[in-house]
Amino acid sequence: MIRFSLVHILVFFYICSYAQTFKNNSIKTVVDTSITLIRSNAIDTSNINLIESTLYSKAKNLDAVSDLAPLYAGVFELLKDHHGSLKYKDRTYGWDKPERPENAYLKAKLKTEKAVVSQIIDRTIAYLRIPGNNDFAFKKVDSIANDITAHINNVSTTKIKAWIIDLRTNTGGNMYPIFLGLQEFIGHENIVFGGFRNAQGLSSGQWEIRDGHMRIDGIELLKHVQLKKPLKKDIPLVILTSCYTASAGEMTAISLIGRKNTYIVGEPTAGYTTAVQGFTINKDAGINLSTDYVVDRNLKIYTGNILPDVEVLQGDNFENLERDSKILKALDLLNR
Repeated sequence: MIRFSLVHILVFFYICSYAQTFKNNSIKTVVDTSITLIRSNAIDTSNINLIESTLYSKAKNLDAVSDLAPLYAGVFELLKDHHGSLKYKDRTYGWDKPERPENAYLKAKLKTEKAVVSQIIDRTIAYLRIPGNNDFAFKKVDSIANDITAHINNVSTTKIKAWIIDLRTNTGGNMYPIFLGLQEFIGHENIVFGGFRNAQGLSSGQWEIRDGHMRIDGIELLKHVQLKKPLKKDIPLVILTSCYTASAGEMTAISLIGRKNTYIVGEPTAGYTTAVQGFTINKDAGINLSTDYVVDRNLKIYTGNILPDVEVLQGDNFENLERDSKILKALDLLNR
């Protein structure tokens, strides 16, 4: 026997009430399905009624789905979700949050900064720069984590008294291998170092280290390349951020926030601190929605960007790190 709840009956009645208003049934299907997905999964649905009425009003007389897709820029603005998007065929439609700060030097570097960089600064400070990655299919988790660990091994000596982890060009990607590569910085003992909270404030994922193993949202990650030299517990650490530090880059910073002797220096980050899930609409279309906010080890919820402990704008210099304004401020903190 099929059972319908009152909610299902009301949704069915509501959708049917629009049955005769659309010029194109394919457009109606995309609109109906996307509204249902948004209502059920988006982290902020405070404007859902306005989204619904506006979208139906503007879409009902359109001729093709290709004409509908651009309307979703306004949908995501009302959702206050610049991390999500509508995917239709080979194009993406989302909301570009206005007045985003820029850094001309780093913007140019995003095109060339694709590999991890490590070196020693001032004889006692180890420096590690980790860019974003494109491992959205989870095919490079081991290789990315191994590469980070190898670079740590390259600069880790008995003389090292502190570390700088540079996330200025980390625009996102897969956070799992970055966490795994930085496991010893994140924590040595059993610890919950972050996770996600849904719209109701309930835990929807947890980042933890248990018995030497890292588990992210219930998935256990195994480290295949080990550190040759153990890190000193709570060794001082400065994280460098920029306005391009986003998504997985921000998650990496948050995984370290709350750790002892840890500071953030640089620019406010891009503000992609939500977990995004993808949902299928039909064979040509899908929608990505921000469904959860991230929290750090102290359960602070991040609904926007990460603000540095010490703000340093511009002044970046990858060619000569000893003249880089953010690194100079980091060295000043660490020397104190």
